Amino acid sequence: MKKLALAAILGGMTTAGIAGYAIAQPGHGGKGAMMMEKLDTNGDGQITEAEAAAFKADRFAAADTNGDGGVSMEEMEAFKQAEREARKEAMKQAMFARADTNGDGVISPDEFESRGTPMFDRIDADGDGVITAEEIEAMKGKRGKFGKRGHQGPKPDTADE
Repeated sequence: MKKLALAAILGGMTTAGIAGYAIAQPGHGGKGAMMMEKLDTNGDGQITEAEAAAFKADRFAAADTNGDGGVSMEEMEAFKQAEREARKEAMKQAMFARADTNGDGVISPDEFESRGTPMFDRIDADGDGVITAEEIEAMKGKRGKFGKRGHQGPKPDTADE
């Protein structure tokens, strides 16, 4: 029963992952292109249900490292950790490639400086080259529902409702 539950969890994560794959992968050509590249195995520009099922089966097989036909909690944790590490590495590579504009494998001072100061520019709302306390306060309100760096903040106390 435990293996069945873990398999169902992994299967659900994989199914959700297929839909979410496009938003989780860095790269050029758009996120949809990355999804198409991974799932459209015959290259016809369409993802069939069979291709999605094959992707799901491949992910399950990759997670089932001991080949017993089930995924243990340890296997699932290791699989998810490996995916996180792969995404982090891909993001680092993409960031480096964007900065290394001439592609020589080294970021020169000119390439480093050409990036400018996008965060400063974003906060400096009036563009006068100075950030005021008011501009910092105004920026705090622009973080969206997930708060700082995309992490959802604590849930409000609902005991009084």
